[in-house]
Amino acid sequence: MVINNLWLCPADELNPLILAFVVGMLLLYIMRKIETLVRSRAALAAICCVLFSFGVQAQDAPVNAPEVMPILNSCALIEDRTERETCSNQGIMEHIMNKLEYPKEAQKAGIEGTVIVKFIINKTGQVSETKVLKGPEELAKAAETVVRGLPGFTPGTQNGKPVNVELVLPIRFALSDD
Repeated sequence: MVINNLWLCPADELNPLILAFVVGMLLLYIMRKIETLVRSRAALAAICCVLFSFGVQAQDAPVNAPEVMPILNSCALIEDRTERETCSNQGIMEHIMNKLEYPKEAQKAGIEGTVIVKFIINKTGQVSETKVLKGPEELAKAAETVVRGLPGFTPGTQNGKPVNVELVLPIRFALSDD
């Protein structure tokens, strides 16, 4: 009965890991039954491994433009989508303005500039995989630290399911004229 349910569920609900395992086991069974495929076993096993790895990568690959973007938890109860996204963007900006610490050495040296940080809001709504793409090295660590400290999000979704969402955020460091 359980096996019937597995095969009757829609293709988009099949777990790619289970599907790759079942296909791999089926191919191994066939290869053992047909002795003429002895030389092809290694090649077929390698193909199964490659297909399996693509299934794992595709399952967790970050999305750049999901149907629903991640939203700060503090904004999640707002019903209007535009207002919810505006609230989330403002919350991110407020967090950066309140928590960003300008490195002392960079201040003394008069270093200014924009640091571009790429990060992922994962399926659980947490910031992960931060990476500085561009910007003064002296400012990079402070920018990455403030992004890592962003509060929790309601994850983005695609086809009604949570997905990893990749975002890019420019952070401008400017010294005052005082």
